[in-house]
Amino acid sequence: MKRYLKVFLVIFLFVTIFLVGCENELEALSVPESQVPTITILAYHRIIDNGPSFIDISTSTFENHLQWLKATQYNVIDFNTFTGFLEGKNTLPEKPVLITFDDGYKETLTNAAPILAKYNLPATLFIYSERIKNSPSPGGLTVSELQELQKLGWSIQAHTISHADLSQFSRSNKSGAVWEMKDNKERLEKLLGTPVTGLAYPYGAYTDEIESWAKEVGFTSCFLIEEGPNTLTPNPYRLKRHMLYAKDTLEDFARKVASAPLNVTRTVPSQAQVINYRPVKVIADVELPPELNVIEVYADLENQVLDAKFDQQKQRIVVETPDLGYGHHNLTIKILGSDKRTYTYGWSFVCR
Repeated sequence: MKRYLKVFLVIFLFVTIFLVGCENELEALSVPESQVPTITILAYHRIIDNGPSFIDISTSTFENHLQWLKATQYNVIDFNTFTGFLEGKNTLPEKPVLITFDDGYKETLTNAAPILAKYNLPATLFIYSERIKNSPSPGGLTVSELQELQKLGWSIQAHTISHADLSQFSRSNKSGAVWEMKDNKERLEKLLGTPVTGLAYPYGAYTDEIESWAKEVGFTSCFLIEEGPNTLTPNPYRLKRHMLYAKDTLEDFARKVASAPLNVTRTVPSQAQVINYRPVKVIADVELPPELNVIEVYADLENQVLDAKFDQQKQRIVVETPDLGYGHHNLTIKILGSDKRTYTYGWSFVCR
């Protein structure tokens, strides 16, 4: 009996040391946080092991994300707390983070939800109507499954009917764009019995007209995948979100969460602009603190790394955009400053 007790104690001690070591490792992976208070919104799609897509995140990676947030004292908030803040009804805790999922994969319920429940954390799902199934089937979620997510503290919000690229709707086809947004909103409200006030644009694609039509439909907040943190006075119809990719390391994740807003005074093309050409270069004029030096500059276009250069004299970032096709584009620029902080700004435009 004593022998078995010894073995048990040795195993218990080993596991304890291992767990403490993992927690210390997560705490040690701290990156300099933004000096400006921000609201971080994370955008996930599918939580699955060995997934085929560049937006598929493994279950262990996702859990590491949550553990890192806890270890570094970020506060995960629910959708109602966030929108209540936007409406001036309540305040937010320090270092707030909103966790969101797009589309409505089956694994949202089977893989993501149990991990979030383990840490007693809420999330928001933006689902498009064609993902809602009448009976259990691979890929989508049934109404009862959406209700199960609601019981776990999830909010279910809109993502259009067919996951349409709304930026492709011209001014002459307002009715088509409005139908995509309104029918999805009303169907979710009818099926689930809860208000739907938030819309995530599929592909993050929108124009000035789409934004105004979303307001007409009754949305009070719209979510992009333009990279970057939100300040405490965000535009509720242009809420930035950090996309998570399969290639991201834990340090990449940490730098996204802790990133500081990059003060951009002008971009060419400008945000949400519709242009009739394909630019070979994109420009962003920035305004940096006088004491900050640029160590490195980065740029990417929907997960594709681009060549970027910083002109110190002009305070300008120039990004080479070879083979830029027609359609909607999300572009991100990042600066690693001499203070070791990452400064991030994302915007989008449409080529027609």
